[in-house]
Amino acid sequence: MREDAQQQLEAYLSAASEGDADRHLGAILDEIAKPIVRRIVASVFRAPANLSDADDLVSDTLTELLRRLRELRTDPSHPIHDLGGYIVTSAYNRCHERLRERSPARNRLRNQLQYLCGHDPRLARWRTADGVLVCGLREWDGRPAADDARAEQLSLPARSDPTAENRAQITALLFEVFRAVGAPLALEALANTIGRLIGLEQRRIEVPLAAVAGGGVAADEALEVRLSLRELWQDVRQLAPNQRAALLLNLRDVQGRECLSLLPLTRAATVEEIAEAVGIPFERFAVLWNDLPLTDAAIAALLGATPRQVIKWRRLARERLRRIADKRQRSGHEELPLTRKAR
Repeated sequence: MREDAQQQLEAYLSAASEGDADRHLGAILDEIAKPIVRRIVASVFRAPANLSDADDLVSDTLTELLRRLRELRTDPSHPIHDLGGYIVTSAYNRCHERLRERSPARNRLRNQLQYLCGHDPRLARWRTADGVLVCGLREWDGRPAADDARAEQLSLPARSDPTAENRAQITALLFEVFRAVGAPLALEALANTIGRLIGLEQRRIEVPLAAVAGGGVAADEALEVRLSLRELWQDVRQLAPNQRAALLLNLRDVQGRECLSLLPLTRAATVEEIAEAVGIPFERFAVLWNDLPLTDAAIAALLGATPRQVIKWRRLARERLRRIADKRQRSGHEELPLTRKAR
């Protein structure tokens, strides 16, 4: 599939006429991208309450892909080296952005499971050739995932929601699920299964920023938050490159939760703009997106530095942001609450 996708992309980019280019572009969208995106959206949004999002997500992902490919034909300075992988990553990112907005509890559970499978020595996580993230026991590393239906049919004693803080309880349940299924599971299927077993409530939040702002947010307050994030983004762009990367790749709110995703969610900055700001190629950054916030060791590896240097750069970034904010305050503009919170 990936070879076919790349061949179609090369044919599209090298087409001598716009008619030939449009023909190859149509083949990429209809024959390659659409089936991939539909499969991924269907695997993520299995709960009935979420199915209404599916068509919109497919359409949005294909529209963004169309824009990117047309841009690539006129400006090849940022090439796509693996179109199949790019499509998979784009589809997952769209889904996860929607889940952050609509089902924050399920999204936190998914992130916790991804973390556990990547850091517990008894567990492992890996990607298939199609880019699907799979989790399982260490000795299963690299095996294909079981069919999602096996996880959906799994019956274990019901649990109450152990919450994100009770890692031991989630870990114990994780091993129970793997023993019962007897095979690895795609991360999305694993999150759906454990969410069902613990009775995790999936609820839509009408104002996405409520999860960070701490409860109900009035329309004027939501607008204020958006404005503060845009202001924060402009301030961050004034930082030195290493300071930007150290700050953004570990950006958390006052409760320690990931909050970099608020920038594209509120349209303060796109994911591509964030990738450029931290100095990481977009395709590579898109793969890292679901692992944010990164540890100091992970950031150090990306930047070719030491964790101590990363900590120092982040401290300097915060000090610079405070000076910028203080200068703005002295000019008569009050600093908004979330600007302090995001720093």
